Amino acid sequence: MTETSPLLPDALPASSDGQGVITELRRRYDALTNSQKRIAETIVEDPRFVAFATVDKFAARLGVSPSTIVRFAYRIGLSGYPELQEQVRELVLKGLRADGSEGDDAAAHLGKTVFADSLRHDMQLLARTAERLQSVDLDRAVDLLARAGRVAVVGGVTAYGVAYYAAVTLDRVREGVVLLSDKPVPTGPLLDLGDGDVLLALSFPPYARSTLGAIETARARGVSVVAISDSPISPLRAKVDVLLPASVSGIGMQNSLVAAMAVTNIIVNGVTERVPGALERYSETVGLLAGWDVYLLDPGGDG
Repeated sequence: MTETSPLLPDALPASSDGQGVITELRRRYDALTNSQKRIAETIVEDPRFVAFATVDKFAARLGVSPSTIVRFAYRIGLSGYPELQEQVRELVLKGLRADGSEGDDAAAHLGKTVFADSLRHDMQLLARTAERLQSVDLDRAVDLLARAGRVAVVGGVTAYGVAYYAAVTLDRVREGVVLLSDKPVPTGPLLDLGDGDVLLALSFPPYARSTLGAIETARARGVSVVAISDSPISPLRAKVDVLLPASVSGIGMQNSLVAAMAVTNIIVNGVTERVPGALERYSETVGLLAGWDVYLLDPGGDG
């Protein structure tokens, strides 16, 4: 006999491709508890694990009780963990059908090592991110960043490294770019922003409060916000104008941000194409750096 949900008797709509569970996670994310959010994030970032793990193994990975995961399934309108797994398996099978196969293993020469596992994982993150990116979102994000009067870039904790790269590379192709430091986010540059400006925010689990605060401040001042985060369940979704997904997870203790860097490169390349005089500004910047003897190699050379 099928167990019914004591919290949400309305069943999740049937889905032939498993997207129903992702839609529900996106819709309910803000109302979930912290433990439930961790469960949701694991489903999105590592669906293959969830598709075949027992409820006990899933619970052990997150350090929660099996009953917490069962209650989570109820919370999103499912009859229990078996139905949750069934929908996640549909997601995995859809991905396999889209890929056709696992393809050539570029890391095979590294053998059964953590090095090979790490590289394969990064390649999976890039593939997953590519599947989720939509050209309409990329066009809108690049258009906002290219037309903005000023662009401020913010990212907390580990995301700060990618934010720094975004600010440096954008500054080379357009004027008016400022990087907001991590601890704490300075109030001055935020208060200087206004209508026609854009905040580029990067945030990933467990999400820096300072980044969320910067987003809320910017929005209150009429500033457009472009975010790079782990869509489709990021808490940033409802707070920004455009959210570009970048899958983040790791095989060890630290999440890999390789996909976040890839999405940042997409944005920079798009802005370079649309900003008049971008290449001239880049050349002038490189000329200054070369004149200051910043680099070991000549950045303008042929080699």
